[in-house]
Amino acid sequence: MILRSNIHGRVLALRSFCSTPPSLSGHNKWSKIKEKKGINDVKKNAAYTKASREIMTAVRLGGSADPEQNSALAAILRRLKDIPKENIQNALEKAVKKRDQRGEAIVYEALAYNKVGLIIECATPNPTRTVANIRHILSEHNAHITPVRFMFNRIGSVKAIAKNDELALITLIDIAMDNGAEDVQENLSTDTEVEFQKQFTCPPESLGQLTTALSAPGVCQTLLASEIVFAPFETDNTVGEEDPDMATKISDLVRELEDDEDTKRVWTSWTA
Repeated sequence: MILRSNIHGRVLALRSFCSTPPSLSGHNKWSKIKEKKGINDVKKNAAYTKASREIMTAVRLGGSADPEQNSALAAILRRLKDIPKENIQNALEKAVKKRDQRGEAIVYEALAYNKVGLIIECATPNPTRTVANIRHILSEHNAHITPVRFMFNRIGSVKAIAKNDELALITLIDIAMDNGAEDVQENLSTDTEVEFQKQFTCPPESLGQLTTALSAPGVCQTLLASEIVFAPFETDNTVGEEDPDMATKISDLVRELEDDEDTKRVWTSWTA
């Protein structure tokens, strides 16, 4: 409000052109920046987590953390050129530790936030310690151990990079289908090498046959992974509509579970 006197000495009140306090505008701008930063952080964390899992799988299956001795690991590291070196080094160190795990194989099932199923694969010499650790982590994230296997389909999965030509790609797919593969998916990317990455799925009992066929000389450029996976029958993301922070919550839970010394792999029924 601006005060001004007229010629008769009366004080007139002139309305200010600006009716919104400047601080609100700045606050609103910061809120938008903060929201955008939060979304970017979630995407980065998801990318780092995915990269770590791929590195650990390659080291476990290839038997070495040295890319010169592990072609699958070398191919993955070339594709992860945008991931910080520190994250890659941490993933390699964790992969070596997980690879050398010994003990009883145990699988725990859990439900988080009353809707998200989790399959937690562990290897431990001390099951009592492991289940106590897993229960503690779950309890801190509104989760608990309970049967959820019905949410998942246990299948064989083989990932391979085809040679960079159409005929080689067709041949790879034909050989896979003739040796138990039931489905094939491709990675969409601007990276030429990743464009030719294929994931073949099959019944668990056909995994050995399919892996052997695709490992034959000249069939593919690189065999990246061969493992039994727990694939969700459905990825219900409606829970994310109820809680916009769900991506962060699930990512934090999975990361804490995978950081436990006895955990080998975590599967979830929910994706961001």
